[in-house]
Amino acid sequence: MPVKNHTNENLEKTAEDFLKKHAQGKYDGRALHIEALIESLGYYIFPVPGLIEIAEAYVPAKPGYIFVDEDQYQNASISFRWRFTIAEELAHILLHRPIFEGKTAKQIEQIHNEFSDDDYKIIEKNAKFLASCILMPRAIFKERFDHFISIQSQKTSNTLQVLKYAVRQLNMDFNVSCYSISLRALHLHLIDQVQMDDLNF
Repeated sequence: MPVKNHTNENLEKTAEDFLKKHAQGKYDGRALHIEALIESLGYYIFPVPGLIEIAEAYVPAKPGYIFVDEDQYQNASISFRWRFTIAEELAHILLHRPIFEGKTAKQIEQIHNEFSDDDYKIIEKNAKFLASCILMPRAIFKERFDHFISIQSQKTSNTLQVLKYAVRQLNMDFNVSCYSISLRALHLHLIDQVQMDDLNF
């Protein structure tokens, strides 16, 4: 079974439509309450001891659950990573659960066996991109990026200092890591690869 490789624009639109329908009232400022959103969709986030030996999290064949590593789930010091992990599982639900719906366990296993390494790379790439779109919606991200760039540009002409300030402010705005902020800015063509490398988050 061929895996669909979604375009970035398609994934942006998927996130925008999804958030418009499901995310109202689930924000703390600009930071999305991702757990509350997932639970409102009828999914139970179920901590599993030692799951990290297999994966940080995954969506089982049985609907209504997201299994997560218990230690990560309870470790507040890695909340940025944790939020992105469960957002990525939500992305898998939106993009890839339809592939398996209505299938028996044997059919699901057969589908998995037919996926090539390239298929899995596409699946993961699309899920990560959609997760970033969900946690950092395009329009408001661009607006806030420009806002912080404008503020800091009045204080210094050092481009790297300006960018680092903007990234750190967006990090607090959206409650995701500075690296995720930098990568989102790169994908939205707000910075280039050289600037991404210089930021070094």
